[in-house]
Amino acid sequence: MSIDSTDLSPASLVSFPGAGVVQLLRGDALAPDADVRVLHGATVTVSHSTIAAVDRDTAWSWLLSDLELVIHGADAPWSILVVPGIGDFGVSIPADRVDEFRLLLGNIAGIEVRYQQARPLLIAEASAVESLAIAEVLSAATTNQLPIVEHSLPTSSLTTSSLTTSLTGIDAHNISAWFASHQVLDRVSLQMPAGQVTALIGPSGCGKSTFLRILNRMHEMIPSAAMAGEVLLDGHDVYDPSRKLTDARREIGMVFQKPNPFPAMSIYDNVLASLRLTGVKANQSAKDDIVESCLTKAGLWKEVQDRLRKPGGGLSGGQQQRLCIARALAIRPRVLLMDEPCSALDPTSTRRIEETVMELVSEVTIVIVTHNMQQAARVSSRCAFFLAEHGTPGFIVEHGATDAMFNSPQDSRTNDYVNGRFG
Repeated sequence: MSIDSTDLSPASLVSFPGAGVVQLLRGDALAPDADVRVLHGATVTVSHSTIAAVDRDTAWSWLLSDLELVIHGADAPWSILVVPGIGDFGVSIPADRVDEFRLLLGNIAGIEVRYQQARPLLIAEASAVESLAIAEVLSAATTNQLPIVEHSLPTSSLTTSSLTTSLTGIDAHNISAWFASHQVLDRVSLQMPAGQVTALIGPSGCGKSTFLRILNRMHEMIPSAAMAGEVLLDGHDVYDPSRKLTDARREIGMVFQKPNPFPAMSIYDNVLASLRLTGVKANQSAKDDIVESCLTKAGLWKEVQDRLRKPGGGLSGGQQQRLCIARALAIRPRVLLMDEPCSALDPTSTRRIEETVMELVSEVTIVIVTHNMQQAARVSSRCAFFLAEHGTPGFIVEHGATDAMFNSPQDSRTNDYVNGRFG
């Protein structure tokens, strides 16, 4: 088919369902021995400004203006999207629409396109349990805005104690959110104090996870998503146009519901992944210190110290989740967001994650979404009850000290929810 850049308005999207996100694991993308693997399925969309890949748990985004080069596999559906500082990730497109996707890139952005000179090895698809949530792994930088300047960290500064940063709270003011024309949050305001665990509770569909993703600017990575309001970190709005997205992601990390270590990376390299992807360089001694420090903070060091070069996917579910916490801690966030981190875990693993949360809160402010009322009561000092009634957008019914929310709530709906009468 023939496609011209005038076919797309700035706001329009061309969608490629049944696509996926890929990683170049070994070799050069232009070489015949390149090993490219599909990390997980996604719907890929292309607009005048952005390539995005989105599924239920994951949001990737590349700015077309940042793409230096696109490398296409010879007779293969994958495309590696090269931006400053990284050229290991890209997308796969259904075979019958590969030519359309490649033509769109050339016509819209005039990006330099190269084709692999020889047929690549077969693309091996990773198992579902090994899927990757890029917004967590790149909590300091999405693929569309990686910093060009590389930073070196002196070994002497990377001790366990030096990974601690100054505590700060995070405040949301009048947050509203939409997916296209559907409003999911209406003027939500909440203070999440420094050095405390704030639990977000409420039935499914009330906007808790959307609110959490707004706090570190993940919501804007989803096509058709919009928001209004302010998110203040140290009194500065993370959505201020003068503030870099990478700065927000560096200070506000995230751990997802489903453990998602990189499928082909060792435990050691998983911890260091976010440093690599944010352009931070460190010598071998410094890397060793970071890995030990973060795994210790995540309560995993004693269990894995003798198998650091083994794949992260070989760990149990609870261990994988703690590995994801260690990975998030490597870039020293000041706030850590956790979206139902224990919902897929057994009781023993859940208890260990909760212990980890309680140990971390003296060093990082934590906001956690949970459907488990007992968990909210155990780990949080403050709580906010979200609700969406009769098709209306989500809002906060009540918030305050956890003990008061559970034992003497001010609203009867809060009392009914925490006592299991609905939800």
